Amino acid sequence: MSEALDPSRGTPTTERVRGIFSRIAPRYDAFNLVSSFGLDRLWRRATVRMAGITPSTEVLDLAAGTGDLTLAIARYGRPASVLSTDFVEEMLRVGKQKAARYHGPTRISFAHADAQALPFSDASFDVVTIAFGVRNLPDRQANFREVRRVLRSGGRYVILEFSRPPFAPFRAVYHAYLERVIPALGALIAGDRASFEYLNASIRRFPSQQELARELEAAGFSRVRWRNLTGGIVAVHVAEV
Repeated sequence: MSEALDPSRGTPTTERVRGIFSRIAPRYDAFNLVSSFGLDRLWRRATVRMAGITPSTEVLDLAAGTGDLTLAIARYGRPASVLSTDFVEEMLRVGKQKAARYHGPTRISFAHADAQALPFSDASFDVVTIAFGVRNLPDRQANFREVRRVLRSGGRYVILEFSRPPFAPFRAVYHAYLERVIPALGALIAGDRASFEYLNASIRRFPSQQELARELEAAGFSRVRWRNLTGGIVAVHVAEV
């Protein structure tokens, strides 16, 4: 059945997302490296640059998974602290192992947390980040409300997410890659084709750059802007409170 006839293919649910990422956690980093041709590292560095981090910044990293953005924030942004959170314990476990090898000025800590219902006090953080996680939230609006609540005045929400290349011929090639190559790589590297078929569909269903910006503005964020990377395969959105 085609994606157009089956809207559930890329629809996130709590059970589906937790099941997928608990299964693929041990091979998630290898898949990212191969499937992005190593560009994922450059995307995270660009995200850190756009976050406007200073040595006094306190950062909350949501849906942090295996901790790659958390560690990029610590290494290249050097904030006072970064709290790495996820609701999948298997992913956090990998992140903790990687963070144990970090030596630098930033305090890195971990917490089990659902990005749609954060267990943190109001106005607790200067910057909130999320990489490739908003797409997998069943309720984005709940996430936006929670992020606004925990951000201090003038704080920023920085979202790195797969997006929609504006150049139609390139977009067609990219979508073909998502549909044919990504599931095959998932089967080869992680032994789980079905999970990566869902991830392909979730990318195709995700709002465009403009649509996501409008969602953030409707949720009460201001000065929303974005930057396309690699021809719009991914985009970094920055929204302020």
